[in-house]
Formats: sequence, C-alpha cells, structure tokens
Amino acid sequence: MITITATEARKTFFELIKQTNQQHDIIEVQHKSGNAVIMSAEDYEGLQETLYLLSQPDFKQTFNQSVLEANAGEVVSFEEVFGEPL
Repeated sequence: MITITATEARKTFFELIKQTNQQHDIIEVQHKSGNAVIMSAEDYEGLQETLYLLSQPDFKQTFNQSVLEANAGEVVSFEEVFGEPL
C-alpha cells in the first residue's frame, strides 16, 4: 500500500485514479481528520466478493476439500460437466 498526504493526493488526483486502475495499487491518503483509501472499483468489487464468500457458513471447509480433491486428481472435464467440448 502506498501512503501519501491529502495535499499530495489533491495535486495528483487524476494520476492516482489512473494508477489504481492500471497497476492495482491501493493508496492510503493521510489527513488530520482521518485516513482514507483509494482503490480501483474492480479491486473493491473483488474484495466485497471475497468478504461475502468468507462469511458463508462452511465455505472454507468446502473450498479446502475442493482443493484437496483437485490436487488428488479427482476432477471432471468441462465436457463431462456440461455435455459439450470446451
């Protein structure tokens, strides 16, 4: 995470937006009234989705079981699942 002052953020605001979208940097803006964060909308949506999934009961256990099965080769092809080739 990059940390800058509010004054610096104000001077380079459009560049910061570009940077967060192109490089996926997260920028913490420090201000005497409290800090704020600038990040791309895409990254924010991904964060929200991750939080949602992690809040679901048994998600972690189910996910870990899926990883173990995949690592053990217990997988099915796209064609087996959907009845058509990829």
